[in-house]
Amino acid sequence: MKVVAWIAFLAYIAYFIGMVAMHVLPTGRQPLYNTVSDYGVGRFGVAARTLTAINVLGTLCLLASFLSIVGSPPLAGTGFIALAILALSRLGLVFFLTDESGTKATRIGLVHALLALISFVAAISAITTITKGIGSVPMWHGALPVLDVLATLSTPLVIVLALSLLPRARSIFGLTERLFLADVNLWLLVAAGVMALHGGSP
Repeated sequence: MKVVAWIAFLAYIAYFIGMVAMHVLPTGRQPLYNTVSDYGVGRFGVAARTLTAINVLGTLCLLASFLSIVGSPPLAGTGFIALAILALSRLGLVFFLTDESGTKATRIGLVHALLALISFVAAISAITTITKGIGSVPMWHGALPVLDVLATLSTPLVIVLALSLLPRARSIFGLTERLFLADVNLWLLVAAGVMALHGGSP
């Protein structure tokens, strides 16, 4: 299943490159304030939603890689479930678009917000649970310190993200969301890279 792990790794690379491009293109969004989801309803909305779909593909391939290369045990089934929920909730974000920051809430926008919340919780659960389970597997020893730091940071980052919803801090909500998403997606990228390089036979 190394091939699937490579697909996951390349998907995350493409996602990161695409998101950097989104911050360079004339989207009209302010990274400090606007959410990442705001890109999905703007001038480059199709491209932004395609990036989310690519991220979903990477997460599904990563899940398949974990199941076939690492397995359970040593990984807990809850980690797999959380990773699946992460992928499915992010897939929902492709179809249920956000209400742009500062505009009136709609039902579709509220569904988007709920899916985003589910994806945040699932992401933290997945990376923290899986990190705890791979410590005994030799192929992970080199990357474990990095994965452990990223997994540990995810909880305080999401707390800061929640606090930035307060009126006085709302102007930096976009920044705090980007920090959290970068942390989680970097964990996923590193995990995919480990299995692509050290996951045994193709």
